[in-house]
Amino acid sequence: MLSTYGIVTRFYVLFFLYPYNLSVDCAVSEEENYYNGFSLLYNKGNHESFNTVLVKDMYSYPKECYDILQSFSQSASNLTMCSILNARPVRLCEKCVDHYVCFRNKYQELLKTVVNGTSCRSVFMSHDRLNVVLQYHDSISAVWEKGNCNNCFNWTDNKPVIKNDINHFITLFNDTMNCFSNNYDPENNNTVCEKCMQFYLQLDSFYATLSTDSIGVDSVCMDIVDSMNATRSIWSKTFNCCKLRITPEIIFLCSAGLISLLPLIFYVSVRYCGPIRDLPKVLKQSRIKQTILRSVNSRQD
Repeated sequence: MLSTYGIVTRFYVLFFLYPYNLSVDCAVSEEENYYNGFSLLYNKGNHESFNTVLVKDMYSYPKECYDILQSFSQSASNLTMCSILNARPVRLCEKCVDHYVCFRNKYQELLKTVVNGTSCRSVFMSHDRLNVVLQYHDSISAVWEKGNCNNCFNWTDNKPVIKNDINHFITLFNDTMNCFSNNYDPENNNTVCEKCMQFYLQLDSFYATLSTDSIGVDSVCMDIVDSMNATRSIWSKTFNCCKLRITPEIIFLCSAGLISLLPLIFYVSVRYCGPIRDLPKVLKQSRIKQTILRSVNSRQD
């Protein structure tokens, strides 16, 4: 038989747990999530009609605004996924531009749409410190802006068209990579270095014209920066082609060293040259003779 303490304990457990549903149902429909958000704050007694009226008064908004919000959230999801999948190598600007245009347009539609005097912007933004819609928009846009992706395109009527200089860089880049691929020899990298030198130098020189600085991170879109960095890494580290410049550098350094030594050689030669070396003795002897002559002349007087 159970003790009195055990019976009382079970009674309290059943009493407090029975009215509550402890299971969690994740398959909540959008309508339930939309209309029953206030049930957490007021759910006592049989006041369902009052709750429904109160929820609709405080949290209802035009269905058109909710449809735009759904489209915006989907476009944000698509752009985020595309950005992550094209993180390495960086092809964010090229592969995700359509998703970005849709994301930007849906956000502008959310800001500007007014339904029966109700602004969708006033419904979803600036009502709490989270400000979820604005925060996610700014966070996602920051990735696009940090990559300078807009600089890859000319925006005509809000439609992106790849710039001519970007197309030209892509052509030079493809030619360089094709040269690497066609002349690659695992046992002899000199073949690639010699045959592809002109392609690489042409690509590197044109890249330098795309920006006012030599790095280009402040104005060139990230796809181009990453492509150039990868090309330089392959050229210098994989193929070790920079060694072809060692001989000219040695000649230059030897010439510079020799020129810098010329003044020292001149002064040393002057110091130890025969005729000039005896000059101090000559001067000393002439001074002695002058002293003797002066003493003789003074005695004669």
